[in-house]
Amino acid sequence: MKIPLDYGELEISMHALKKLVYLAVSESYGPVSIESNSPLSLGKILGKEEEKIHVEETGDRSVFVEVYLEVEYGVKIPEVAKNTIDNIKYKLQEIAGAEEVTVNIYIIGVR
Repeated sequence: MKIPLDYGELEISMHALKKLVYLAVSESYGPVSIESNSPLSLGKILGKEEEKIHVEETGDRSVFVEVYLEVEYGVKIPEVAKNTIDNIKYKLQEIAGAEEVTVNIYIIGVR
């Protein structure tokens, strides 16, 4: 993601954006683990949760995020999803400077 500044341009890598999403998810109440949507995913093989997060730049300062989660047993799944989405949007807008953030959360299990 590129952000124009007065004297140049700031480029934020996809790795940095994935790290922000990972931190937002880990700070949210309810998610137990981040999973992959594919059983043959590189992130699943290597075990890095950050690699299981899908972040895509969709336009100028626009970001699309997909996260597959397992949640803790006994929590309200819609509340967990809403809080996690809000936390991800906040991090990407306030820290990374994204103007438009679209987040899809997929709950794939309960643990």
